Amino acid sequence: MHRYPPGPRGWPIIGAIPLLGDMPHVTLAKMAKKYGPVMYLKMGTCDMVVASTPDAARAFLKILDLNFSNRPIDGGPTHLAYNAQDMVFADYGPRWKLLRKLSNLHMLGGKALEDWAPVRVTELGHMLRAMCEASRKRDPVVVPEMLTYAMANMIGQIILSRRVFVTKGSESNEFKDMVVELMTSAGFFNIGDFIPSVAWMDLQGIERGMKKLHRRFDVLLTKMIEDHSATSHERKGKPDFLDVLMANQENSDGARLSLTNIKALLLVSLSPSLPLSLSLTHTHTHTHTHTDIRVCLYKIHLAHSSCTNMDAIL
Repeated sequence: MHRYPPGPRGWPIIGAIPLLGDMPHVTLAKMAKKYGPVMYLKMGTCDMVVASTPDAARAFLKILDLNFSNRPIDGGPTHLAYNAQDMVFADYGPRWKLLRKLSNLHMLGGKALEDWAPVRVTELGHMLRAMCEASRKRDPVVVPEMLTYAMANMIGQIILSRRVFVTKGSESNEFKDMVVELMTSAGFFNIGDFIPSVAWMDLQGIERGMKKLHRRFDVLLTKMIEDHSATSHERKGKPDFLDVLMANQENSDGARLSLTNIKALLLVSLSPSLPLSLSLTHTHTHTHTHTDIRVCLYKIHLAHSSCTNMDAIL
């Protein structure tokens, strides 16, 4: 017989879901004071254990990490992330290790970040020049939107050797809307995730929307990969991250990357730039952003930008 950590009793079928309220993180913090650093909740018909202190989290994430390395798969990764084939939700094993190794070596590691530093400087210059141009035309400068394009273009250069958004327009707006819809859909409360026996009915219509959005993303990613493969000869000697992934579709160590794995990784790699920039819609963050841009401008000495009225813009 299993012995579970202490926790609230909850109700039949729905469990402790109603107890969480509108601010689950606050409720869980209060529960931790009553039940201790490790507590058990019945969420619908699913079991959930919450670690509420650094020591408790360390036990799960470091000491016993192999036992808890795989994430539970719900509707989001199933319908949006190619049936959980990306690095975030894929099962721990040879393929996940290969994805992590390639990502660290060619995109996230210290040397990779240093190698791609000129890309960040260039995209910052593009963003500042766009701000200057808008200022000269007396158009409003929407900082979150500018950062969206800059971050997406930085990631696009590293992964695809191309700027995702050359100019503002319908294509960039469509991509932005798709990413917003992706992040919104992934954050919905889906009753089928907690009571799997009713998931097939899709009572809220969430999974239907996820499938539709996935098809739109799949068309976009397929076109990106096809266009990229057609120009592979132009990148001899300086492959980008997608070139590396395509070259490792049949790895000598036995782990193989399918086209689905690659699409799933592209999806999660290209999407995070937008939510970060959306967070800058808060007024107090705008102030910090303006200061950071000034500091970056003076540090990289963009004397060629011809923008002498930066204070007026920012």
